[in-house]
Amino acid sequence: MSELDWAQALSMGRHGLYVWPAFGLTLVILGGLLLHGWQARRRVERDLRQRWRRERQP
Repeated sequence: MSELDWAQALSMGRHGLYVWPAFGLTLVILGGLLLHGWQARRRVERDLRQRWRRERQP
């Protein structure tokens, strides 16, 4: 593809102004969900370790 073809493909006609921000917002939301999941997992693992230690104490 020539440079003109790439510019047309990225602009997607008149729909590029809608498509690219929607694509970016989707990536931001998915990244936030992934980060939230990792943090929740670490929190649960920490809580379970603390509970296990408390239950092992005589």
